Amino acid sequence: MKNALQHIRAFLAVVHRGNFARAADDLHLSPSALTVQIRQLEGWLGISLLERSPRHVELTAAGREALPAMEKLLLDFANIVNAGQGLAALRRGVVSVAALPSLCSSALPECLAVFRGEFPGIEVRLRDVVADRICELVRDGDVDFGLGVRPRMVHGLDFQTLMQDRLCLFVPIGHPLADGTLTLADLDDQPMILTGRDSSVRVQIEQVFQLGGLALRPVLEANYMSTVLALVRNGLGIALLPESADDGDPRLVRRHLSEPGLARELGVITRQGYGLSPAALRLVECLEELSNAEPVPDKTRP
Repeated sequence: MKNALQHIRAFLAVVHRGNFARAADDLHLSPSALTVQIRQLEGWLGISLLERSPRHVELTAAGREALPAMEKLLLDFANIVNAGQGLAALRRGVVSVAALPSLCSSALPECLAVFRGEFPGIEVRLRDVVADRICELVRDGDVDFGLGVRPRMVHGLDFQTLMQDRLCLFVPIGHPLADGTLTLADLDDQPMILTGRDSSVRVQIEQVFQLGGLALRPVLEANYMSTVLALVRNGLGIALLPESADDGDPRLVRRHLSEPGLARELGVITRQGYGLSPAALRLVECLEELSNAEPVPDKTRP
């Protein structure tokens, strides 16, 4: 039955043309080959589909009953093929992504703008969530892929590094730490504004302070990095945040620290053993292209 669709197409051609010779010409077959296909189809179905005469072809009663279902079958198959070709050609489709809030407010929008310009028919559904939640969504198949830090629990997941992101100190202009030399030791017992306890940034900061034997003094906590930056801007404390969180606000100073432990890998998180759709693959390629582009010169203070 592997040639069933081909034989159904041959049957419909005979019905629509009303003649074996004309149908055979349309299908680029010999009349005898076409006759063989129709007989094989009738044999598979166990019914006679056509009444044949030297000059005319008519449907049998069984043929008339089977005709609508066969036409629908070929139409449905054509729609499936068109949909698949549309996805392969990136004309339409949906890509769902779970990403860290810091990426959603920095590098990712630029990539999505480029992607939308190139593939306007592809819908991107974005979920900005914390690192552990990204891994859950990827494992459960609720999103095509995730964008975040290297998973702590890698079972069932693959990770492809895209870029390095580094924690920097953000202070308001005029703050004592806005100028001069700076080390992690200068942050000992300073009033810190932190992200939520379930964020990957909070975990990294706590580890850095613990390893350095420094006192971490939280004064405020907020879920979103944009909120943390607003609190810093208003003099309510200082913050260690990823470099990618910088919104370019001239009222803030971003300071780099050279100590180890402040860098983190950001990349694509996928389910092991599952391939990505053509649209999702192209979005990942777009992210790779942007991450490999020349960085914008840093205009903040060293």
